Amino acid sequence: MAIADQERAGSDEGMGEVNLPAWEDPAVSFPLNLVETWRRSVFEPGAFFADGPFEHAAVRPVLYYLVISVLTAALSLTWGALLPATQAGFVETLAEIMNVALPAGAETAGAIGRLADFFLAPFWAVLYLIIASLVLHVFVLVLVPRRRSITATVRTICYACGPGVFAIVPFIGGWVAGIWGIVLTVIGLREAHRTTTGRAFAAWLLAAALPIAFVLLGILLVIARVASGV
Repeated sequence: MAIADQERAGSDEGMGEVNLPAWEDPAVSFPLNLVETWRRSVFEPGAFFADGPFEHAAVRPVLYYLVISVLTAALSLTWGALLPATQAGFVETLAEIMNVALPAGAETAGAIGRLADFFLAPFWAVLYLIIASLVLHVFVLVLVPRRRSITATVRTICYACGPGVFAIVPFIGGWVAGIWGIVLTVIGLREAHRTTTGRAFAAWLLAAALPIAFVLLGILLVIARVASGV
């Protein structure tokens, strides 16, 4: 594995034709291009990301990312309406932990909150894409000598979003989506920036650890302030 990764990192770019995703192929019509792109990116990530058009504009990949994000939000909204007991919101969960009865109308408020989450899904998706791309590419710049531009990182994150659909499955869906999404992101980074699996995973790990570090730092500062009596 390590030897193969090293050979990949040292190989020259441009060998063979560009592996154009069905979503970006004008010869493939909708919705077949969406379904085929989702299938290959989720279940054949190595072949899907290999020799991809990483320097092409990211407009189509971002559109794919938004379609998958809205679809995931719609499925989650439907699932939450059908099985509210398995889709408790933050307020319901907090009330259960504190053993506090919710006031009248709280269930309606929860339904409205889920509906609001659905309509806000594109906004949160775009915000996440911007932040994740910038943070992840910073560590790509640090760790990968022969990296491509940030466009390649954006394309990778967009096409690695497919497992998010699995989050509609109760209990285990979110875990499967999260873990497999990480796998796809690492594979995509490896292919996009012509690097090794180890470097791609290290870039992702550092990018994921950064917000956690900020949260921990904030908690420590609050504790220190409370302890000092300020």
